[in-house]
Amino acid sequence: MGEIVMNHRQSDSDVQIGLDSEAGNQVGRPDPLQPLLQKRANTLNGDTHVHSAFLVEAHDRAHFTVSNREHGRQYEVKRAASCLLLPEPGDKVLVSGDAAGGLYIIAVLEQRVAGNTTLQVDGALTVSADELSLQGGRRLAMNTEAFSLAAGAGTVDAKSWAVKSHYYMLASAELNVVATASKYSGDQRESYYRSVTETVGQSSRYVAGTDTVKAINLDYAADFVARLSGNTTLINGETVVKADGKQILVG
Repeated sequence: MGEIVMNHRQSDSDVQIGLDSEAGNQVGRPDPLQPLLQKRANTLNGDTHVHSAFLVEAHDRAHFTVSNREHGRQYEVKRAASCLLLPEPGDKVLVSGDAAGGLYIIAVLEQRVAGNTTLQVDGALTVSADELSLQGGRRLAMNTEAFSLAAGAGTVDAKSWAVKSHYYMLASAELNVVATASKYSGDQRESYYRSVTETVGQSSRYVAGTDTVKAINLDYAADFVARLSGNTTLINGETVVKADGKQILVG
């Protein structure tokens, strides 16, 4: 009678044990794939390229922490020089680059809080154009330590205009002010002119204290009536006092 050979299907584990036994190795030797399986998802090689959307977790104006929760990745990145829009926490941004060259935010895709946008650059910013227009639908505000404006010609057209300053200086070769009504108020006023010419329809002035006028020569002339009155009126002439008229009435 011939020998009966029975073949039994062995499990994969039995095959592995048999192979290990034949090779003279111990069962449970380290799996060469295990280090690759345990490799952190956010670990980059020098040639690993990233170009994907991330959420901004935090930032300190120079570096940003971004994460992709679906893939479990988190990186420390910088903002590209061309990305003028400052990303805020919760914004969705586009990150591109590699470990060798660096990872950068190249664009802000979506803002977590719409309507609050900040354009921010490092250093000086120059905007150059043949024609430049700034428009603010409700308000346009500028806040700076020093302000300088140089122009060949300028025009300000506003329904209401207010200038507040601790010290204000205006220098002009020629100044022309036109107003329907003008009002000046202050504690003290000083004016220095080589020549003053005024033409008014009617003038009225009240001085609460003493009105003093000192001049080398003083000339007052009236076409019709000239009146000088006071509770006590003094006219002094060190050399000559002259009164001339067709009629002179005293008393």
